[in-house]
Amino acid sequence: MEPLIKIKPNNPQPGQAPGAGGSGGNLFGHQAAKTAPTKDYSEDINSLSRRVRVLEERNSSVQNRMGIIEQNMLSRYKQLNSEIKTMLSEMTELKKEVGEMKDRMLMFIKELQMCAKKEEINTLKKYIELWEPVNFVTHNEIKEIIQEELSKREEGS
Repeated sequence: MEPLIKIKPNNPQPGQAPGAGGSGGNLFGHQAAKTAPTKDYSEDINSLSRRVRVLEERNSSVQNRMGIIEQNMLSRYKQLNSEIKTMLSEMTELKKEVGEMKDRMLMFIKELQMCAKKEEINTLKKYIELWEPVNFVTHNEIKEIIQEELSKREEGS
């Protein structure tokens, strides 16, 4: 397997002195510090591929969770929607009932206004006590009394 990145060693060409202007020097003609690659590139690639797989698994897991959350939210939304509709229908029924109760109360108030007041009843009571209608005589009773008196006079004459 070929490495993906090729690094040129920083060694001077044969016949060149170290730091003598070749490809290994920097702007000021000094040789850069030599660092030999100590790790094997295949280990780095394997490590990176493992990390990528872990990240892909995490991404997949997050997407699954998001799908589940979305489904839960949709079902909760539908449930809340149906509860709101139920509450609205119950509210309209309650409004109708309250309206009917108001109508009945107004009817009772009108009927009570047509009834006699306490003052009127007291006035009637005084008149009744004054007249004493119990002592009044009916037409039939008067006829009987007259008949009795006439029959007494006829017997006595």
